[in-house]
Amino acid sequence: MKSKEEYYELVLANRELVKNPKVMACTCPSTLCEWHGKCRECVALHRYHHDHVPYCLQSILSDKISALAQTAELIVGKKEGTPLEYREYVRERDRKEGKK
Repeated sequence: MKSKEEYYELVLANRELVKNPKVMACTCPSTLCEWHGKCRECVALHRYHHDHVPYCLQSILSDKISALAQTAELIVGKKEGTPLEYREYVRERDRKEGKK
């Protein structure tokens, strides 16, 4: 377990990290997604719907699950993403209905 001082140093380091725009940039490649760059809202919606893990977190979990699956001699498959046409359709409908 970390000491109070070690924890404090970690908090200070994290405070510096969040000042860096590269660290805070949305890493999701789905730039047409309505919640792209709104990571807090995106994660909250994924939690609420229990649908799947946000794209930006999938690689982290995939690496860990793959290592575990390899130990158990299982196969891990990648989830199919939302088609780009769907996101374009949402934007088109929003324009037609005067939203955004």
